[in-house]
Amino acid sequence: SQALTPEQTATAVYYRDNPGFGGGHYLSIIKQVLEQENPQLDFTAIVFAKASIAIIDAGIGCWKTKYTYNLERPITYIRNVLGHATWNPLFPTPNFPEWTSGHAAIAGAVAETLTGLFGNNYHLTNHTYDYLGMAPRTYTSFYGMAQDIGDSRVYAGIHNTQSCAEGRIQGIKIAQNINSMLKFLKE
Repeated sequence: SQALTPEQTATAVYYRDNPGFGGGHYLSIIKQVLEQENPQLDFTAIVFAKASIAIIDAGIGCWKTKYTYNLERPITYIRNVLGHATWNPLFPTPNFPEWTSGHAAIAGAVAETLTGLFGNNYHLTNHTYDYLGMAPRTYTSFYGMAQDIGDSRVYAGIHNTQSCAEGRIQGIKIAQNINSMLKFLKE
């Protein structure tokens, strides 16, 4: 995170989710997709219900993993093992364990849920932080969005690449379990 391109810095800052938290950001994305699609109320309720369950379950699974394995953050490793005592991430490191990335796990769960509901090649533009003057982020799939969100945490220097890749896989698997086990009457 010490030699970032302007685009990498913009990605990291966009998904820092400050103000706010990732769960709210995902609900904003879902709202934008629903406004674009303009579905019936019953389908809208199903989308919000499934996605919200996936968001919460991915967070629970991720934090269970974090405190089961308790891996150190990049700042600790880079400073103490690699000997770069003055190295800093782009913004402060959260005060909980590294592995897996919560943003990546939740992004994977949301991507899997929305892909199941709207298809794989879905074009969307995320306007969540337009009101702060941040440029919107455009994607050709929900999985591309999830990849970008995971990458943002690596660019920021608060997660390693494996933590984000595994977090995204974890979130996808959690959403697959939800999709296979949870059925709504209107589906």
